[in-house]
Amino acid sequence: MKKFVSLTYLFGVVFILASALYFFASNWQMFSRLEKVALASSLILLFYGAAYLLDRVLKGAHFLSNWLMLSGVISFGLSVALLGQLYNSHADSYLLFLIWAIPAFLFSLYTRYSGFYVLTHILIHLAIYFYLFPSSPFAHWTLAHTWNAFGVGIINTFLFLIIKKGFIHSKPLLYLSLISANLLLIVTAFDNEYSFFFTLFYVFILGVGVYRYFHRETSIFIILSIFGTGFIIIKMFELMAQYVSSLFFVGLLLTAFLLLAGSVFLVNYLRKYSSPLHWTKTIFVASVTTIASVFIIASVFGLLSLLMVDVSMVTLFVFATVFLVIPSTLTSWPSPVKYSLMMTGIIIGMIASVFDEFSFVMFFVLAYVFYVKKQYAARFVFYVLFQLNTAIFLGQTMDLGAHALLVVMVLLNVAVYFALNKKHVIQYGAFLIGFFAFFSLTAIDLSSTLHIIYTALFFLTATGCVYFFKKQDRTFYWVSSLVFWFMLIVQLYYDLAWKLVHKSLLLAVLGVLFLMTAVYMDRKVGSDQQSQSMLAGKRLGILLIICLQAGWIGYQVHSNETLLQNGETIQLELQPVDPRSLLQGDYVELNYTISQLEDTSIDDNGPITILLRENQQGLHEYTGVYKFNGQWNAPYEKKPGDVLLNGKVTSSWDNNAQVTYGIEHFFIPEGTGLDVEGKVKAALVKVSDKGDGILERLLD
Repeated sequence: MKKFVSLTYLFGVVFILASALYFFASNWQMFSRLEKVALASSLILLFYGAAYLLDRVLKGAHFLSNWLMLSGVISFGLSVALLGQLYNSHADSYLLFLIWAIPAFLFSLYTRYSGFYVLTHILIHLAIYFYLFPSSPFAHWTLAHTWNAFGVGIINTFLFLIIKKGFIHSKPLLYLSLISANLLLIVTAFDNEYSFFFTLFYVFILGVGVYRYFHRETSIFIILSIFGTGFIIIKMFELMAQYVSSLFFVGLLLTAFLLLAGSVFLVNYLRKYSSPLHWTKTIFVASVTTIASVFIIASVFGLLSLLMVDVSMVTLFVFATVFLVIPSTLTSWPSPVKYSLMMTGIIIGMIASVFDEFSFVMFFVLAYVFYVKKQYAARFVFYVLFQLNTAIFLGQTMDLGAHALLVVMVLLNVAVYFALNKKHVIQYGAFLIGFFAFFSLTAIDLSSTLHIIYTALFFLTATGCVYFFKKQDRTFYWVSSLVFWFMLIVQLYYDLAWKLVHKSLLLAVLGVLFLMTAVYMDRKVGSDQQSQSMLAGKRLGILLIICLQAGWIGYQVHSNETLLQNGETIQLELQPVDPRSLLQGDYVELNYTISQLEDTSIDDNGPITILLRENQQGLHEYTGVYKFNGQWNAPYEKKPGDVLLNGKVTSSWDNNAQVTYGIEHFFIPEGTGLDVEGKVKAALVKVSDKGDGILERLLD
């Protein structure tokens, strides 16, 4: 029972945090701005205060006070998002994550707690991302963005090496920096004038990493192998799109053969090492098999399409089965060659069977291969392909909709799971596929009743599996169940079947129940946790960091309230749309008549100040006068009634400039976007004497 204590505490804390996020994002209107700020501040004090209190009361459960301190920083981020919501600042602005990252970074330096390292890493990368792309994902990707990604990738590489040297102790940060470095360096290798250089650089870094870690650390080697495999395949498709020709596909086929030949020598080299390298060899063979299979399949279909060869799907299926699949199972060829030809034949056969709708034949092929091949990894892959073919077959023969098909997949995998012995490799596949199909049932479009039933059943099942498998020490199963559990919490945020505020109240109740249960269990059996408290000997410094957070919130509230009370009121024309922010809930995105400035000589991005004057309709409009990079475009002397508004030029073309003013988002209660969209004509904006604007309300 002691194993359940920390897990129950974790669920309780996560539910309380998720409840707060949902509650703030629902943009409730029954409270005033200051009341909302007070609630958010109380949440921060609740977590920090509970951390200090429990650190003294529960001497054997310092892990809980550490979690609560981390939750306090997370709740600070929610409060920062709430301030943006209350004063209608940009949704998901990089400033939100940058400000949030500051206390997380200070805590990580001061406490050396792994959770703060990870949170800081995530927040800094989010801040960089939203700084580069403030409006839409990867919009207007330029060479400057590529160099930024390259620089951040190099920093992550050095961070990984620093952790490996032992200067920072955090396994999660080690893997996070490794994954981030690979993702960013891969991004630089595509679609730019220096892609050849970036490609060579990434291949060099990847090669050094694979050579260094393939016989030392299996987990790092697996990560590098996955990224290397994906990179090679994506690069192949990029080159194929650029150089489509029969010669290219012949070269691709030759490359696959050379890759297989080289892999045979490397596999023989790996055999010189002892048995601990079994998984290293398996991952290597899997990577080579994936790359070679994709290359061969692309070559076959590419040549057939270019040469206009009229081959029936049945003929293609017979060729793949007789000349690829069967020989690969009956010969003693080296494993990379054998599995590459086998996978190539199976994939070609599945594609052919889908086009001509005879997928039932593939069951016999897969059953034959499954019977012949005894290796665990191979059987796992073939079971996944069997499930895929089952879904295709059911869709072709019974014309099942998504709902019925997912139900069948859940029941089928549940039956397979219970029919097999404990720790059987197919049981792993049945567990993952069944759970994923079950999770999909909570996300597809169904009636409200079915949706609630599936969501409740999934929650109960995932929670039960976490506890059950934790008790049995079956790490794969309880960790997988916990991942699906968290996926449900995230999915519920975007679920439109019921209101965020209702989900918030439910999660709050669940959080309290789990915490009460954890306290009861803790008192009954005691906690044998040996974690070290981050508060030990550091309370004063931590208190100073908390005071910095409180000071920033107080400053922001005071400055914004002062602007709202003393700023000059102007009206601007607009046109809204209706999205949802990651942390701040629903909002309407506003496009003003002053968002595009015509007849300018601006050819760069940067800060701008425009002159507004009131017209006969009571609306403030652009006068054609602006200051860009400290220079006015025309002589200007301020007159009574003039309003100067600060903005930022985000793009320019043909003497036109796109400008944002920090007042482009107006947060609204959940689900009321259609009531606002198209019905408002103007926005009421408060502008300070320094030119900063705050969006106060919308006007019909």
